[in-house]
Amino acid sequence: MTDNDVDVIVVGGGPSGLTVAAEIAATGAQVLVLEKRNSDPVSRAGTLLPRPLELFDARGIADRFIRRTCEINPHPFQSWHIWGGMHPIDWTTRDSRFQFTLFLPQHETELILRDWATDTGVDIRFHQEVVDLKYDADRVLVTSLDSDGQPCQSSARYVVGADGGHSAVRKLTNIDFEGRDATFTGVIADAEMAFPWPGGLRVGHNEYGWLTTFPFGPGLTRFVMVHRDDRAEPKSAPVTLAGLTECVSEILGETVRIPGLRASSRYTDAQRIASRFRSERVFLVGESARIHYPASGMGMNYCLQDAFNLGWKLGAVLQGHADEALLDTYETERRPISVDLLRSVDAQVAIQFDFSPEGLTLSGALQQKFLPIPAVNSQLQLELNGLETPYPAEQPSHPSVGHPVPDFELLRNDGSTVRLYELLRDGRFVLLDLSGTGVLGDLDSPAVSLVQAHPARLPAALDQATCLLVRPDAYLAWATELPPDPADVLSRLGQWLNVRNTFSLSTIS
Repeated sequence: MTDNDVDVIVVGGGPSGLTVAAEIAATGAQVLVLEKRNSDPVSRAGTLLPRPLELFDARGIADRFIRRTCEINPHPFQSWHIWGGMHPIDWTTRDSRFQFTLFLPQHETELILRDWATDTGVDIRFHQEVVDLKYDADRVLVTSLDSDGQPCQSSARYVVGADGGHSAVRKLTNIDFEGRDATFTGVIADAEMAFPWPGGLRVGHNEYGWLTTFPFGPGLTRFVMVHRDDRAEPKSAPVTLAGLTECVSEILGETVRIPGLRASSRYTDAQRIASRFRSERVFLVGESARIHYPASGMGMNYCLQDAFNLGWKLGAVLQGHADEALLDTYETERRPISVDLLRSVDAQVAIQFDFSPEGLTLSGALQQKFLPIPAVNSQLQLELNGLETPYPAEQPSHPSVGHPVPDFELLRNDGSTVRLYELLRDGRFVLLDLSGTGVLGDLDSPAVSLVQAHPARLPAALDQATCLLVRPDAYLAWATELPPDPADVLSRLGQWLNVRNTFSLSTIS
């Protein structure tokens, strides 16, 4: 007999763990989060990029992040971003409601996600350090220790490891962590000072090093820096106020006075990736599956997308709406994206931290001559948002299958308007009939919402589409430009979900 018997145990209560827990719990499953830390969140990442905001919009909570950023940051919306330390990557050319970066401290993001997870029914337990996993064909037995060292045993059908780069879940399941050790260190410091420069973002890059700085809350300024003479320091070396002040002043080329430090730490460019993202009933998300230099604030944004990808799939299987085989697509879809991420990090680091005259000349030329080219800017937008490589798709299929569907407005047959991402907020597939024929009749399914509507404006890549099947994570599962055929639609639904148990189209005999 265990202390807790649930559907899913998530180990780790950071952003990716809370997101996957909320996604699963929203389907009605029982979810337990075991978090090693106490209830005080930590601040590491500081940016939310457009794609995670779009996904949060598809769950109706994007406004929570925006409101909180507006409350604590005098420059809440940054319409440009960096890649490889160079700028600007111009978000205003992106087809999105979120044409900006939100500079929001990770502890603020985590508190919002904690509220969301609690709202969906997730049980969050702090001071729980996982020390053992045992699993058979049906369940996983998890042993954790509380703050007094007392053991607690919990069991679940599935376990998700979201416990960071030193993941106990990954180690206990004997999944290799392949890669390389650190070659340099950087510094993250939160200074007790109001942001002193105009705008909401300052970048410095010269022979002394590279840094970015931005507001990090009332009376706080964050510095992220790699200094030429400081990058050989060990990760454990303390960050001193005097040393930080000198390095910042050299890189920005001006005297900067920093009154005091609220927090500071060193980070490295160590890079590793899990050989597998799944071991039977155990899955890895976020930094449990990979670690890397935090290039351009990309890391947490990829972690959140892992969580959205896995969450709806576990929920569908637990509800009986999908077969177990659906869970295999988590690794086949997300691991290649992680490989893309590590490749991008390598490229950015090579450009960003070559402080030789030749290296500075190269980065300057790239910034001045190549970043302004619209096609280059658009490609780097995809890379930053983790959208460079589409998910695998059967062939032949519509060219947009495996890509996210941009949000767009629809006119319902009753005259009301709704956005696609609003239709996704209950976590179901959306079958969108744009043909105006009504040939699909009525769909009776708890896993799919049939919507017959007229698009106010279709994304260019879908401008000839007559019927779309959109996944709960806003990716396109199927589309046709022909008049929709009910038998074909039913077949397409069956590729993702359990047709016999969940579907009936009134026009199919």
